[in-house]
Amino acid sequence: MKQSFVAILLLCSLGAMSQNVVLNQQRHFPETVPAGNYSGITWMGGDRYAVVNDKSPTAGFYLMTIRTDSITGEILEARTDTFLTSGQPNRDEEGICYVPHTNTLFVSGEEDKSIIEYSMDGKLTGRQLNIPPVFQTAHGNGGFEALTYNAVTHRFWTTSENTLKADGQKPNVEQKIANRVRLQSFDDDLQPLNQYWYHSDSSAVKSTKGKDTYGVSGLAALDDGRIVVLEREIRKTPKSIGSFVHVKLYLVDPTRHQPGDVLEKQLLTEFRTRINLTRRNFANYEGLCAGPRLVDGSQLLLLVADSQNQYRGILRDWFKTVVVK
Repeated sequence: MKQSFVAILLLCSLGAMSQNVVLNQQRHFPETVPAGNYSGITWMGGDRYAVVNDKSPTAGFYLMTIRTDSITGEILEARTDTFLTSGQPNRDEEGICYVPHTNTLFVSGEEDKSIIEYSMDGKLTGRQLNIPPVFQTAHGNGGFEALTYNAVTHRFWTTSENTLKADGQKPNVEQKIANRVRLQSFDDDLQPLNQYWYHSDSSAVKSTKGKDTYGVSGLAALDDGRIVVLEREIRKTPKSIGSFVHVKLYLVDPTRHQPGDVLEKQLLTEFRTRINLTRRNFANYEGLCAGPRLVDGSQLLLLVADSQNQYRGILRDWFKTVVVK
C-alpha cells in the first residue's frame, strides 16, 4: 500500500512538471545560419543573441538575430549577422554570457581553462574571471562548457563539464558513474564567491560498445537566484543507427544551501533526439540561455546544438525553445 501511495505521488509530480513546461519543436535554418560548431549562446535583449563556435577560425563570437513568438515561444527566424573576432587562435570556446551594465561578453575556453571578456567589437578588454586553481585540473575535453550571468543577482556561474581530476574519475562507456562537478559563482568584480557541488545523473545505457559522453553543457541563471542546468548524454553506436542525445533540464537553488553543499535538483523536463531508420533529428545541445519573458510571464529558454559542421551531411544546426510556466 505504501509503495502504491509513493507511486501515485510520483505520477502526480511528473504530471505537474509536464504541465508547467512546454517543449517547442526544434528547428534549423540552413539558408540563414551557416554550418558550424555552435556551443554556447546568450541573450542580449530583443531579438539579439551572441553565439560561440568552438571551431571558428579565430577566437570571437557571432551576432545572431533570433525571433520568437511572444505567446508560444516558438522560433520564427534565426539569422547569422556577423562574426567578430580578436584575431587570436580559437581557444575551444564553449560558453558565452552577456553583461548589460558593461555591454561586454565573457567567453569560456576549454583549451586554456579561462573565461575572458570581449568588447562588442570582438576585441579583448584584458579582463577575465579569477578562476580558482582547482579548475586547472579539468580534463582536456571536460572543462568550461557552461557559462551564464544574471543582471538582477549580479552573479556569474560556471562549472566544468565533467568531474575534475582533483575530484575523482569521470564517467565513460564502461564506467557508468555520476559526474561530481563544482558550481562556481563570481561577482561583478570578477572574483570567485560561493561554490557548490552538483551531481549529474549516471548513464542508464547498459551496453559498453560505442561511445558514451555525459556531462553538464549549459547553465542559465534566473532572476530569482535559481539556475537551470543542462545535462546531456551523447550515445554513439558503432554504426550510428541507434545513436541518441538525451537532454535533461534541472532546476537548482543555491540560495537554499550553504556553500560546499550538494545542490538538490528538480527535473524540469527531458527529451531525446536520435538517429534511426526513420528519424534523423540527432541534436547535441551544448548551449543554453534564458531568453525573453512571454506575454503571460513564462520564462523562455533557448538551446543551440553543435552539429560538428553538419557532420557527414547528417547532422544539422538545431535550435530549440523550452517554455517554463
